[in-house]
Amino acid sequence: MKDIPAENREWVNFAKGAAIILVVLYHCSLFLNDLDLAGGTPRLRLVLSYFPMPVFFFIAGLTARRMLTWNLKDLWRRRLLALVYLYLLWSVIRVVFYFIVPHLRGTERSPTDPFNVLLLPVWPTSSYWFIWALAMFTLLAWLLRKVPVSLQITLIGAMAIVSTTPGMLDLDNVGWDRVAANFIFFIIAVYFPHTVYRLAARVRVWHAILIVAVYLGLAVLLVPLHLSRIPGLVLLESAVAVTMGVILSTLLVRVKWLNFMNTLGQYSFQIYLLHLFLVAGALALLAPFAEEPWLRGAGNALPFLLAAIVLVASLHLARLLRRFSFLWVSPFRKRQSPALARRSRLDGGLQ
Repeated sequence: MKDIPAENREWVNFAKGAAIILVVLYHCSLFLNDLDLAGGTPRLRLVLSYFPMPVFFFIAGLTARRMLTWNLKDLWRRRLLALVYLYLLWSVIRVVFYFIVPHLRGTERSPTDPFNVLLLPVWPTSSYWFIWALAMFTLLAWLLRKVPVSLQITLIGAMAIVSTTPGMLDLDNVGWDRVAANFIFFIIAVYFPHTVYRLAARVRVWHAILIVAVYLGLAVLLVPLHLSRIPGLVLLESAVAVTMGVILSTLLVRVKWLNFMNTLGQYSFQIYLLHLFLVAGALALLAPFAEEPWLRGAGNALPFLLAAIVLVASLHLARLLRRFSFLWVSPFRKRQSPALARRSRLDGGLQ
């Protein structure tokens, strides 16, 4: 089976750029809502929530196939150690941050609670559950590598249906819940990367129109009509979102004035790590003025404005901190060849 030319994979960074924009917007709306400053964006936040994390996990899976050929020692040294290191490092940085900046989110467990801190390795409650989930996906995919692919997809898909249907399975933990819901996207990408790249190369404009219409139609069923309890409907919307992300990114990556999306995609992992500190800092600055009528009146626009500021600031901060490599990659891993280092950057610095 021939691999398609590398240039046909340029949509990957564009898709990551779109996903990180929505992640930042989601968190800006989520944090501001605790001060009643999110306006009408919480409903929009729900519509957009089906897209970013499934897309990120799907893209991570596209470059993970080779790990299935490693032994356990190599898996730990080349992949798991880096993820464990980054998860623990940034979780500790977050704890220290909240000793300095007040934690104003009453809907979230206190980051500085010693009990929560001790449980982070097995019960992720920090904002960095994403890294923890990647480590879980990596280990689970490796452990299941000898199980027939069709059986894997069937069982993991059933788990995803149950975990994404309200009232069926709620583990009361963001990390475990998201692992159950998103593992299906990672595992499909692991086993069918070439199929994805070949199909992406055949995308046409009418595909984009159709998939956007399907996504919006399902969103109407899920949000205004509150039909999320129909088993599999949320998972279907997330699957459509991933497909939409690939299709739109394949088309829009050709638009020159959208090149900044590729830059955001290249730095998406760094932005993910940094942006929450900026959002939390902004929340602390806005809290004393939360009751001001002029600020409440700007509620519908405030999450978008804050998201734009945070995205730009996170990107510049990431570039400033680039020299401190221990923040982005494990200092314990073996030195890479230039070619492998380039692939690592494409994967978001998580190789």
